[in-house]
Amino acid sequence: MTDHSDSRPGGTGPTTCNEAEGYDWDIVKAQARYHELTDRDLYARSRATLEERGEYDPARHGTGEPEPLTVSERLELLASGEVLAEYYRHPVNLARAAEAGASWEQIAAARGTSAEQARQDYREWAEGQHNLWTGKWGNEPGRSGLDDAGYAAAAAWADAPDPGAARAYADTHRVLCAHADDGRPAHWLEPGERCTRGEAGQ
Repeated sequence: MTDHSDSRPGGTGPTTCNEAEGYDWDIVKAQARYHELTDRDLYARSRATLEERGEYDPARHGTGEPEPLTVSERLELLASGEVLAEYYRHPVNLARAAEAGASWEQIAAARGTSAEQARQDYREWAEGQHNLWTGKWGNEPGRSGLDDAGYAAAAAWADAPDPGAARAYADTHRVLCAHADDGRPAHWLEPGERCTRGEAGQ
């Protein structure tokens, strides 16, 4: 539940991950609030440690009295951290790395996971994009995501032994270019041609 009783500088905030995902702030504000809470927590705990050791010196460490985080603020910190982590782990970054020619092994190393997990995450991203296109989630179909041809191309890409090899293939063969962001249908590229429609997956 969202806490409405605590009085704190940042105002009330989400105390569950679901609330944080729908909270009325952008990622920059979420970052700022996360750092505000972590900095205050670090300061409060550091001062308490120094006082316990008898090493606290107002001249060196300041005279401010940081307020320890409340239970709700600690939950807010956890919830915000999960949302930030999800934002920075967004599978579209994996997709773009693969489509740029990175191998599944390189992507796995960058993410600290296995190559098979990287492939599976890419497949799930493509399926989600296809669901957007078909309107499976209650959205208006055909406006964004991967159409059937684009989804098929993405599935083949996920099963390719090496995206770099697929990129080399594209340099000498006609390939299907599938758009995940602009809502326009897939189209064919001639050998060596690069798409000019913004972010695209080949």
